[in-house]
Amino acid sequence: MKKQILIPFTLTALMAALSGCGGEGGNINVDPPSSTGVTASTSCSATSDDCLEFVFDYPVAGLNFDCSSDTTNHFITQNSSNAVSGACKLGDTATFSIKGQGTDKQITLGAVDLKTITSLKISDAPISLVDIATAMVGKAPASLDQNDETIKVAMALVKIFQAAGAVNEKNAIGDLQPIELDEDYKSNLKNISQSIDVTNFKDGSYPAILKPWVDVSVVDDQTAFDIVTKMLNMQNAGSFQSDFLPWPLPAESGVDQQYIEGFHGKSLLGNEIIGNMYLLSDRTGHTFGYGLQWKGKPDDKTSEGTVISDSLKRLTLISKIAPKKMNAEAQTNWINPLTKKLASTPFVFSMADQSGDPLRITQGRLINGYIVPGTEAVYKQATGYSTGDSASYGKWTQQFSPEQFDGTIDISKTNPITYLDKKILTTQKNVKTGEYYVFPMYATLIVKFSDTTVKDVKLGIVIDENGDIRSDIKPDATANDMSGTCATVNPDTMIDSNGVQQFRVGTTGTGNYDTTDKSLTIRMILTNTKFGLLEGVILGLNQSLSVTATSSGTAQVLSSGGVKINLHNLLTDHNTARGINITNFSNEQANWINIHAAYQKVYNNIKDVSPAPTDVQKELAKRVNGTLAIELPSCYTIKQK
Repeated sequence: MKKQILIPFTLTALMAALSGCGGEGGNINVDPPSSTGVTASTSCSATSDDCLEFVFDYPVAGLNFDCSSDTTNHFITQNSSNAVSGACKLGDTATFSIKGQGTDKQITLGAVDLKTITSLKISDAPISLVDIATAMVGKAPASLDQNDETIKVAMALVKIFQAAGAVNEKNAIGDLQPIELDEDYKSNLKNISQSIDVTNFKDGSYPAILKPWVDVSVVDDQTAFDIVTKMLNMQNAGSFQSDFLPWPLPAESGVDQQYIEGFHGKSLLGNEIIGNMYLLSDRTGHTFGYGLQWKGKPDDKTSEGTVISDSLKRLTLISKIAPKKMNAEAQTNWINPLTKKLASTPFVFSMADQSGDPLRITQGRLINGYIVPGTEAVYKQATGYSTGDSASYGKWTQQFSPEQFDGTIDISKTNPITYLDKKILTTQKNVKTGEYYVFPMYATLIVKFSDTTVKDVKLGIVIDENGDIRSDIKPDATANDMSGTCATVNPDTMIDSNGVQQFRVGTTGTGNYDTTDKSLTIRMILTNTKFGLLEGVILGLNQSLSVTATSSGTAQVLSSGGVKINLHNLLTDHNTARGINITNFSNEQANWINIHAAYQKVYNNIKDVSPAPTDVQKELAKRVNGTLAIELPSCYTIKQK
């Protein structure tokens, strides 16, 4: 007997919404530089429809810029809430420079056509030093290489800002920290013999000319290149989501949700696959996470004979097939930092049960910093263009011999990251002799389950000097105790000093530093089978899910909001006696969710489903959500330089 297909069920089975971005309520603020002779930090109100607010990957406050639509006023960038920003009218060309009052000497930088950044109004449009260097040289870099002409100019800009930041030992060379080019400092450009422009950057004469103002020789080529690479990775970092249903998109994407078709594909035999995915890209350019898929032949009609539209019939797969997990182990080929194109070599999801070949995402392009369009309609929405570009659309392929599936995928990016202020991420590199540093910081996450029949699990983690998170699992780990030993790790193999395979599991979003809140926001995805009961856990991605867990249509709302580790005691006491704690952004209990388990619970609760859930699937469905605690292991100590 054919079981009933519940269309309302399939429409509300599971929706994931990601929200939140960049600063995450960050409170590290730098007073704006003096505005003598400068109108403001923006040429228009950032809330106006025709105004584009942009943010810089290198946090330089006091950088001069002019907007092409305003021939009277002049502007400077300003540092606020963990980001340096400015604004011009949408469609303007922004001309950047460094110049002071009382002198005609200046450093002329690029004139960036903001339409090359975005043609639509979005929040926090990202501008990189590579964008400025591209405008200066007149061509985009061909590759991320020190010998590339445009990359060399970007490195020269880094050297200037690094050297300026290191004056009076304010910042450490090699550390990406905010700097302030105030009017007093810029006025000293009067001491250089001539103004400089792109010619001086290209021919290498700029260091000698600038030496009376700033000595860039304190920054070597490798350090400058490493920072250029780090900034490009930061622009790509964040969380990425796709689903088989239209999901709430960030306003910054510029796309109306109704145009999203999601993650799906077909074979020539009439079978279809629908899927979802959740990825994290960290500060070193590694991307990892997992996805789910449902494969089969959709129903054309309900049990009452009602014809189901093509756009909805694939959703009937949810009510008849259990989700299969796809793992994306850490890869560095997700988004090209220069072209923003996906998968120069395919990005791979392997089937956890090895039931078929890996699913490969083969193409796409990140638009506006927030959306990968899967179709022409989404591309036109995201760009405002009247014509499409098929090479920019997200596509994927997968083989289940002898059947091949090909499909499209819309992807949204949320939760971009910012630089980490040295007030929070104290390391041996950025503190002075005699000062204390906290990172790398080893900790033990205590994962508690809402279903109390599942025992708590301890997981060792470390937040490293870059602000990324990896596992720290001891050699004799058990199902409920995967705490660590504060081991060091080979970053290439991720094998630690105990010979244990460790995994990249997350990154930090931003740092908060004020009287009552000294914390780091964190985001994590646990995808490998090594994590046992924790496999599939997601935390800190600011997610909420509405799950219809029964065939009667009763909805269960799950949530995993932002997560932060509160460091006040470590930073003020310089010892571990009072420890740390973990909360959400409202300083309440931190939560986690497991999307694989949630979908499995949906399947398990379908009446008369066939095949019936296995014991393993029943146990998985117990691990849908829960809460977090944290403690410091005895092997961890705060060190003094």
